[in-house]
Amino acid sequence: MRPFAFARPRPALLALLLALAGHAGAQTTAAAKVEAVGDTVLFEGQINPPSAAAFLHLLQDPAIRRLVITSRGGMVTAALDMASAILARGLDVDVPTECRSSCANYIFPAGRRKSMGHPLAVAWHGNMTHVLYLQQTGQASWSPEMLEGARQLAVREQQFYRQAGVDGFVCWFGKIAPYDVDEFYALSADDMRRFGLGEVGIRDGPPPEAGGRDVRLLEVDWAQLDAIRPTVRLEP
Repeated sequence: MRPFAFARPRPALLALLLALAGHAGAQTTAAAKVEAVGDTVLFEGQINPPSAAAFLHLLQDPAIRRLVITSRGGMVTAALDMASAILARGLDVDVPTECRSSCANYIFPAGRRKSMGHPLAVAWHGNMTHVLYLQQTGQASWSPEMLEGARQLAVREQQFYRQAGVDGFVCWFGKIAPYDVDEFYALSADDMRRFGLGEVGIRDGPPPEAGGRDVRLLEVDWAQLDAIRPTVRLEP
């Protein structure tokens, strides 16, 4: 495949890297609200080790069948821990208002049945594989420690995508030419289905006030998608 131009790193990607490094870059540091109501876990806030642990604790109840989540993302490892459990349990995932960054990359794809409150509720801006490709193409330069952490997480996320039957390119194709989205992007139900996310129900509610202003709804050019798909090395 030919080399491809990347949009320069944006603040949203910096938030992803801060989350990788263990900082609360994707959302405020306020404690997440995680509680069980009937057969549903309600999750609102940042994905981090405490909130992921609270979620996993609630899953000890075999009656839990569904996750309703509102999150702008958080730490990749914690999100992958949650996503693996969601996948193993076959939980449904509903996003009433927003699910971004690590939430969109891992939590939403893990759901058995998926639903959204409005068309811009689930939004992507890159994942660990994208981080590696930026480094490998000279578009960014991370510290050796951060790069090794990204590599290890990229290996783990690829394993998760294989288990889930999802094309992980969904998380970052919109960041490269010809799309070159600056911040976040969302997809139609049909495009999500073609990336392996299954059938997604999208309600016609409006985004929350000020929500979605930094989200661009993309239409995928499927005839050209494989032609723009880069090769990323996962080994050191």
